[in-house]
Amino acid sequence: MKMRRFLGVFLLCLAISTTLSVSDRRCGSDVTRLWLDVVIIVDNCSIMNLNLVYETISGLFNKNLQIGTGYTDPRSTRVGFITYNYNATDVADFYKLQSWADLDSQIQRLKMTPLARTTLSKMDTALYAAINMINSTAGFRDNYKKMVIVFTSVHGSYQKNPPKDVSKILKARGIPVVTVNTGSSSDTQSYLKNIASDNMAYAMADGNATQEILKAMTDTNCFCQSQWAQYQYPLYAPQNRYGTCLISTNDMVSDRETARHFCHQHFQNGYLVNELDQQKRAYNFAYLNSISASPVNAFYNGLVTLNGVWFWDQPDGRPMLPLDPNSGAAPQRSACVADMKYSDGTTAWTPVSCTNKFRFICEKVACDTDNYCENA
Repeated sequence: MKMRRFLGVFLLCLAISTTLSVSDRRCGSDVTRLWLDVVIIVDNCSIMNLNLVYETISGLFNKNLQIGTGYTDPRSTRVGFITYNYNATDVADFYKLQSWADLDSQIQRLKMTPLARTTLSKMDTALYAAINMINSTAGFRDNYKKMVIVFTSVHGSYQKNPPKDVSKILKARGIPVVTVNTGSSSDTQSYLKNIASDNMAYAMADGNATQEILKAMTDTNCFCQSQWAQYQYPLYAPQNRYGTCLISTNDMVSDRETARHFCHQHFQNGYLVNELDQQKRAYNFAYLNSISASPVNAFYNGLVTLNGVWFWDQPDGRPMLPLDPNSGAAPQRSACVADMKYSDGTTAWTPVSCTNKFRFICEKVACDTDNYCENA
């Protein structure tokens, strides 16, 4: 019996070991280290369904999260509140709530506030108010991402412009808009879907609103600095983003060592791009060709050989990462390799002379809850 159990465990471990794979880092998701500016908008017209709204809002903010500003660790979150019916009201701007206790007290006060008497619900006034709240702190915390979260159960009207048009102003500035349907109307859900950013229209009835909004918050807090492309697969699939950023400079070609030196010297914490799986290789080719004037069929990646052992390049001060067998097999007899695309469309790590000049890609870790970026 013991031998059978041992054999079963051995076979299970063997099966796992042959299917393990390595891939790029995912976005940081530490909800105690979010660094965002969040505007929360709540419809308070007389026909609004407030069931679980404030419980959901409370669930978004961990007690260990730094609320407000002035902390030694710059990873903090500011929260503003706006309510609306016919008009919008700034309940709390970004400067008012300076601790988790302040935030909790504000949520409890709102929870105890009765609904307005009017049935009118004009979301455009609230979205404009959110734009003004965000604009009022321009020049301060510009490296922090902003987002807007709207709670309503009403397919309302509008005062000046359709809410979907106002939300376009926010989205054009890179500010995601989350909507939460607190009622059960499918018409309202369709209406809100046109206002929300892609894949950010949620419904309280699904039972997952808190976790869905938290995911939207950590996704928003995972981004790349200006000019850098965030690794996502396929190329234009922001819902499947990774916590790494890439850049390739103006059709520049170079030998391998100069390319590696360029990434390390020109970009803080930069290094030659890693390819931990086939998906990343496919993305790298797609990315280069999307920004290049002519087709790119070869480029340098970050594979480096030391005493016959292959490693992936890493930032200065960090040990290089050994090549995992699940990532692929590098050539046995070569000091340098390049990614090559052949006439039949296949790609492979190909041995090349280190003096050959090819395009190359630099990489670094994305800004997220694990990695604060002062300049973004």
